[in-house]
This record gives sequence, structure tokens and C-alpha cells, in this order.
Amino acid sequence: MKTPKWLRLPSPEEDPREMTFLEHLEELRWVLIRSGIVVLLAAVVMWTLSDWIYQQVLLRPLQPIMDELPSLRIVTLRPAGLFLALLNISLWAAVLVSVPYLAWEIWRFVAPGLFKHERRLVPLTVAVTAVCFLAGAALAYFVVLPYALRFFLTTWPDLAEFPLEIREYLSFSMRLILSFGIIFELPILSFFLARIGVLSPDLMRKGRAYGYFIIALLSAFITPPDPMTMVILMGPLVLLYEVSIWVAAAAARRHRKKLPKSP
Repeated sequence: MKTPKWLRLPSPEEDPREMTFLEHLEELRWVLIRSGIVVLLAAVVMWTLSDWIYQQVLLRPLQPIMDELPSLRIVTLRPAGLFLALLNISLWAAVLVSVPYLAWEIWRFVAPGLFKHERRLVPLTVAVTAVCFLAGAALAYFVVLPYALRFFLTTWPDLAEFPLEIREYLSFSMRLILSFGIIFELPILSFFLARIGVLSPDLMRKGRAYGYFIIALLSAFITPPDPMTMVILMGPLVLLYEVSIWVAAAAARRHRKKLPKSP
């Protein structure tokens, strides 16, 4: 069966560099429309599972702490609070399950600006992009989130009661999970840019101080407004930056091997 045009990569015979700026904008518009439709359909499916996701997935990291602190309970302060919470769960979960397709759309949009040998990397890049995102989300869910919750909720257990508002908890949890998923894309992005000669490991080493400064700003922007969560996020980001230097160095060596030798 023939692959639909909107799903396949441009063929080498198609010269995308001839596209005008408006044509690129039109293609971007269709990328956003297709991605939005997929996320919306996934959200409808996730809505039917939202109660199970809430009970069996999102409350699981909190359950051991609730067993230790009888005063800790989940509350809602609005009549529509539970409905809005389940709606948010559906949307967050839809984004998570749509990551492979969204990664394909992003790299498919980038592919027309690449050369023939660079386009061959796109399917593999899509797969690794999805795996890296899910690995970061899993690390946040199984390791970082339980640690952060335990630190915030059990450090001073006798000083206050803990009526935890459901939307605040969901916002904290999902932002942390998605943030880790996004930052785990740094090595694959560095590999791709170094492979096509746009990024060099030497530049990353010389700009390490600037990179750490950007990491601090990024951590403050994507995490809830507290310094502890920011520090928790900065640690893996710094480590990923260093790993990205090694990855970029390996990709740059392969890129140099493919360059034509001077006579």
C-alpha cells in the first residue's frame, strides 16, 4: 500500500530548497493542524481512562507518603475542580502517548532542509527522540517525583496539616514529568546538529559557562516556582549537557569522515 504523502519523507528528487517562505509557513500550518488532531483524538481516548490514570498512576508516588502522614489528603476547592483535573490528566496523557507521532512530524518538517544522506538519519532520529523523551519521563516519575514529594511533604510534618489541592498536585507532577522528557532530547539534538556540521563539541566546551547559565534559566522557567525543584532539575540537565558534548564529538568525527578529501 502506498504511503500517504503527508506521512512520508520528501524524496531526494524533490528539491525543498525551492520552497518559498510562505510555502514553508503553509507546511508548518499543516504540521500544527495534524499534530493538534492527533493530540485531540488521543485526549478523547485518555478521557475514558482518566480516572484510572489518576488513581493508579498519578497517585502512586504519593501513596507511601499518605500512609505515613494521616493528615495528608487530596482536596478540591472548586465545584468543577475534579472535572477540570480529569480533563487536564486527559490532555497531559494525550501529549505523552502522542510523542512518537509528534516527533515524526517535527523531523519530517525539518527533513526538507537536509541533504540526501542527512535525510536517511530521520527515521532513526524519530525513534531515538521518542525513546529519549519516554526515558526522561520515566526517570521523573519513578525517581525524581517521589524524592521531591517526600522532601517537600515530610521535612516538617508537625508544622502544618496537608490538604493538597488536586490541581496543584497534578500541575507539579505533570510539569516535572514533561520537563524531564523534554530535557532528555538534548543528546539526540546535539548528535543530529553535530552530524550535519552545525554544532561542534569544541563550541560546547568553550561555551560551558554560558550553557550552565541557560540551564539555570531553563530550570527556573519550566519548573514550579520553588528553588528545590529547580535544583533537582538542574542536576540532570548539567549531566545531559556533558553527555551531549561526548555525543557531539562522536557525531562530528563521523561527519568529518563523510566530507570529501581535499586534493
